[in-house]
Amino acid sequence: MKEGEFALIAEPAQALRQRLALIRGARSRIQAQYYSWAEDGSGKLLLAELLSAARRGVRVQLLIDDLYAGDNRFLEMLAFEPGIEVRLFNPFWLRGWRPLALALEACLSFRRLNHRMHNKLLLVDGSRGILGGRNIGDAYFGLGGGSQFLDLDLGCRGALCQQLEQGFVQFWGSRWSQPIRHLLRRRIGTTEATVVNEFLLTLCDPATSAIYDLPASLFEPAPEPAWHPGRAEVLFDRPGKGLVSRPGTARYLWRRLAESRGGLQLVSPYLILTRGLRRELQRLRAQGIAIGLLTNSLASTDVPLVHGAYHRFKPWLLRQGIALAELPASSGFSLHAKLILLGEREALLGSFNLDPRSLHLNTELMLRLHCPPLCAELHDWLEQWRRAASEPDPVSPWWRRLVARLSHWLPLRPWL
Repeated sequence: MKEGEFALIAEPAQALRQRLALIRGARSRIQAQYYSWAEDGSGKLLLAELLSAARRGVRVQLLIDDLYAGDNRFLEMLAFEPGIEVRLFNPFWLRGWRPLALALEACLSFRRLNHRMHNKLLLVDGSRGILGGRNIGDAYFGLGGGSQFLDLDLGCRGALCQQLEQGFVQFWGSRWSQPIRHLLRRRIGTTEATVVNEFLLTLCDPATSAIYDLPASLFEPAPEPAWHPGRAEVLFDRPGKGLVSRPGTARYLWRRLAESRGGLQLVSPYLILTRGLRRELQRLRAQGIAIGLLTNSLASTDVPLVHGAYHRFKPWLLRQGIALAELPASSGFSLHAKLILLGEREALLGSFNLDPRSLHLNTELMLRLHCPPLCAELHDWLEQWRRAASEPDPVSPWWRRLVARLSHWLPLRPWL
């Protein structure tokens, strides 16, 4: 395990301000790897700051999974800027007529295109970074008028960031990552790209950003989070996980659970109990280890189909004596955080969910953290939201109940 300093980033607004602060303070290179980068206010503002960094001489490498990046025109324009490279992970080759072409290609190449990169990482100068469960979009940063996600990030600095950079470089150089300029569905001239990028750069001005409902506080110095010394190690799945290589983070997760001797607290927004996970939980309960679990209710989840697969095993969880809590929609959030607390002194954080996609199909990033002060903060955070889970939950609309029932009727669980 590597020595370093770590900070919990739980508040949505703080999560965006810390990312902006990292980018603005970059001196030599920025490496970003995300499952989803939305074309909304926060997404455009972060791209504008990356553009500004490139123009002051910082090398920018941006790797985005293509499933949610294909309609982001600003990513295409940014790739024409000197000093910025944009690559898409496992791209769709039919670029026009989305989503019809996307669905057609998925039918023809389902096994390949079902393999996605779920990692979330922002790394600056190889020495400072942010990782966790948040994608890039207003719903993760407390902006916009739609539903909001409850999530967690971890700030890192020190020797551990060298491991994070090695993992990023492995993905960046893999055959699964293709330059976006090789995938354009139409010819883009340098003049057009320059005009769009100049517009994007105006978002770095508070007056312009206010038009897009971005608060002025985003342009003020970000408050320093509470940093704690600790030790950690990072686990990346290989880029070809599920197709040409085995799932590394899943095997590591089973080992860590098997070695657990204290209480076990699980937080997963999308929970599907695979046979291996059920067997491990049952074994731990037989040893007398207390287990708690926090997930979404049907009313709060953004994927009712997954909730239906979890609900099938809810009676089994209760029979095992597992303390089950479901975050209600009345909390104002949909749970998106991913966290496992191993006793009082260790935690696993990252991009992984406890479902077949994370275990066997999607690539994931997992960090094992040994830092008692920060783990205490995580326990406090969890206790706060477990209390919120005792609030009454509104009755779910009929269509949510119907979609959830599809998980019982159709053989979808291995793909969820």
